[in-house]
Amino acid sequence: MLHVAEANFERQLWALRRLGLRGVSMTEGLEKLGSGARHRRVVLTFDDGYVDTFTAALPLLRRYRCSATCYVVSACIGGHSRWDDGQGRERQPLMTQEQIGQWLEAGMEIASHSCSHPRLPTLGEPEATDEVSESRVSLRRIFGVAVDHFAYPFGKYTAQTIDAVKRCGYASAVTIEPGIARGGDDVHRLPRLIVSGRRGLSRFLLQVGTPYEDLRRVRSLFRA
Repeated sequence: MLHVAEANFERQLWALRRLGLRGVSMTEGLEKLGSGARHRRVVLTFDDGYVDTFTAALPLLRRYRCSATCYVVSACIGGHSRWDDGQGRERQPLMTQEQIGQWLEAGMEIASHSCSHPRLPTLGEPEATDEVSESRVSLRRIFGVAVDHFAYPFGKYTAQTIDAVKRCGYASAVTIEPGIARGGDDVHRLPRLIVSGRRGLSRFLLQVGTPYEDLRRVRSLFRA
């Protein structure tokens, strides 16, 4: 499980702003991907829909005028991270329907992370397709918003999984393969940068491709 403390997350958002970068949703980021111009945007994504995405991350996103996308497990809204059961991990509460509604009202975006967070490649094709399609249908029905993006649970997928995502009408899908998405990438197999709380601000800025001179400038401003 990845966790970033509030103070570290705020430092990251502060640094991005000082570099002239703005955090945006997947929809906005995808519109600019491959446009040939540098639009100074960083797509911010959160998986699973944990309560602290609402209580801790949302106030900071609003403070720094960012938007973001949260990939929601549709059948677990208001429940807990039951995919962690039996793994020796503490149960984590998930956002309620009301909290997700407030997330949307704040200008954020939701997307699908399947119905129950299974390892899709272990399922038969009909079951895997249901997980992919029904989550989108359910989220659209509950919240009345477009649900155009998908995140593969545990980052696991096969060619058949990708085909199911495409057939269900998703505009994009993200993996946990490390990297910065670029024009020409398969939009249904996009890489992401995994941000861990174990890394300092300098490592974070290097991770997102910050030039060395910009890195020195931000570090000096932060020390000041």
